[in-house]
Amino acid sequence: MMQRSDDRCRELAHLSRWARGFWFVSWGILVIASSRVVVGDDGSPVWRSDFSAAVLEAEERKLPLLVHFHADWCMPCQRMERDVLTAPNVLEIIGSRYVAVKLNSDHHPELVQRYGVASLPSDVVLDSLVGKIVNLHSGGLDQAEYLQMLLKSEAKFLNFHAASLQQTRDPDNNKLPKNSTSVTVNTEDAVLGEPQPVVGLDGYSPVAIAKHRQWTRGSARFAWVYKDVTYFMSSREELLLFRNNPESIAPKLLGCDPVILWETDRAVAGMIEFGAFFDGELFLFKTEERRQQFKANPDKYVRLQHALKINEVERTAMR
Repeated sequence: MMQRSDDRCRELAHLSRWARGFWFVSWGILVIASSRVVVGDDGSPVWRSDFSAAVLEAEERKLPLLVHFHADWCMPCQRMERDVLTAPNVLEIIGSRYVAVKLNSDHHPELVQRYGVASLPSDVVLDSLVGKIVNLHSGGLDQAEYLQMLLKSEAKFLNFHAASLQQTRDPDNNKLPKNSTSVTVNTEDAVLGEPQPVVGLDGYSPVAIAKHRQWTRGSARFAWVYKDVTYFMSSREELLLFRNNPESIAPKLLGCDPVILWETDRAVAGMIEFGAFFDGELFLFKTEERRQQFKANPDKYVRLQHALKINEVERTAMR
């Protein structure tokens, strides 16, 4: 009886070692599979992880930028990762027509706020030439829906830049030559029926104002859209500075007068001739009187937490 018990114990110990070995092997395979980086035809990853580098690459290649926001705790994000984002037909479209980057929303709160991401997963398609949001979709999608979103967003991007991109794309394969020159962005190329862009600071460079306190005219060649307002910079160096950190450079409150906003809850556009800096941030005012009112007690007004949208801004003759 004791002999059979010892044999049974040895058998269980053997099975236990085998099971542990199988678990470690299986886990190793799972880790390798989950960490596998999908690459395109040129050997580069289809999904990037560095946002700033992806912006530069998208601009250089004249392609729309796809930004996928996710989080480790988000179950719909995990489903999309498994069933959609790594699907061969999806990767084929992204790899040839987009520059794409995945961002963990918990690690990039400033970008979540910048692009108005309210839920996960979310996909933002950006015009890499001017910074305009081409499409913003929140919620999970299946493969067919995701492909439709990608194709529609690409069509918007190409339609907006049809004239300029036609001169640089290879007509045989719709790809850009490696040594193509940069596209001159003209806001007059807007599709008929689209609302005309709102130009911030009357076309003066926000970088020149914020960094050097100089009123320097910007150019549509160096345009970038932030919160639906188009800002013109005067050089590529200024453009790079602005698009990497627009929150700290653009006028606060979409250029609305904070005194009027505080007193009346109305978003009224300020005037560039009545500007003032406080803690390095630019505020615009409708009149000199309101600017002086702000300077007398700035803490009272900078605490405003209005989530303004550009279509709410009044551009009136209110004094």
